[in-house]
Amino acid sequence: MSRKTSSCAVIVLYLLLVHLISFIATPRMTDQEETPCQNNTSLVLADKIAEDKSKLSTEPAICSQEELDTMYKNVQKEFDIFISQYKFPDDISKSGKKKLVKKLQFDFFKPIKRKIEREKLKRKKANNPQSCPKRRKGNKLCDSKNKVRIAVDCSFDDLMSEKDIIKLSKQIQRCYAINRHMDDPLQLHLTNLQGKTLDRLDNFLDGYKNWDMHLKTESLIELFQPSEVVYLCAESENLLSTFDESKIYAIGGFVDHNAHKGLAYERAKNAGFQHARLPIDKFFTLATRKVLTVCHVFEIISNFCITDSWTSAIEKTIPERKGLEAKTDNDQLEQNSKENNN
Repeated sequence: MSRKTSSCAVIVLYLLLVHLISFIATPRMTDQEETPCQNNTSLVLADKIAEDKSKLSTEPAICSQEELDTMYKNVQKEFDIFISQYKFPDDISKSGKKKLVKKLQFDFFKPIKRKIEREKLKRKKANNPQSCPKRRKGNKLCDSKNKVRIAVDCSFDDLMSEKDIIKLSKQIQRCYAINRHMDDPLQLHLTNLQGKTLDRLDNFLDGYKNWDMHLKTESLIELFQPSEVVYLCAESENLLSTFDESKIYAIGGFVDHNAHKGLAYERAKNAGFQHARLPIDKFFTLATRKVLTVCHVFEIISNFCITDSWTSAIEKTIPERKGLEAKTDNDQLEQNSKENNN
C-alpha cells in the first residue's frame, strides 16, 4: 500500500508540475490588451461618446424666459446697491449726475443684455434655422480689389450736442457694417477722430479699435494733399459722375439738423479741397432737402460701386419719407453719363 500511495503521490505532483509550467508558459492578456472583438466594441463606444459630446457642444442649452427675467432682476438689485454706495463728486450738477448714472447703468447691464440677445438668437435658430443664415463677411481692405477711398471727416465735434454725437457714432457703425459685408469693400477712413466722438466710441464701442478700417486722429489736410481730396457737399455745383482711385472722397461727419447749412462746403473751399455732390437731382426729384445722413451717402457710394448705376444705387438707399420720384428719362440720362465718362 505504501508503494502504491507513494506512486500516486508522485503522479499527482508530476501532473501539478506540468499544469503549473503550462500555465506559466501560456501568454496572458494584460489589462491594456484586448481581443479584436473587445477592441471593436471599445471603438464603437468611443465614437458614441464623441458624438454625444459634439451634440452637446453644437446644441447649447437655451435659457427660458423666466430664467432670463430672474437674471435681469438680480442685476437690477446689484446695480441699485452699487449706486447707493457710489461716491459722486461733490461739485457734480444734477444733469451731470444723471448722465453719469446712465453711463454706469449701461456698463453694468451690458453683459446681461448681450446674454439676452444671444438667447433670443438661439431660440430663433432652434425654431426656424433657415431664418438665421450665417453672417457673411467680405474681404479685408488689404485684399479688396476696390481701391476707391472714402473718408468720414469727424472735425465737427464742437458744433454737435451729446445726442448728435450718439447719432453720428451709430451712423459710423452703420458705414462700417455696410463696408464689412461687401465682397470688395471700399478703403474706408475715419479722420480727425478725437474729442467727443472718440470718447463716445471709447466708452460705448469696445471693439471699434479692431475694425478693419483706417482710424486716424489727424485731419484731412494733415493726411492728404488738397488736390487729392474731393469733399462731398449737397451745395456743390459740381456733379459727381464716377470715382477716381487717386482721389479720396470725404463725407462730413456732421449731424446738425440743418442748423449749420453749407458749413462743410465752406470749409472745403477754404481748405482748397475739390468738391462735388451726388447726382441725385440729375435722376430724381426730392420732396425734402437734398442733405443726407453719413450712412446714406456711404451706402449710395457702395451700391454704385457694386451696380455701376446711380439710379439703382439711389433707389436702394433713399428712404420713402424723402419723397423720391424718378425722372422720366432716367435710362437715357444714365446711358449718356456712362458715355461721357468713357
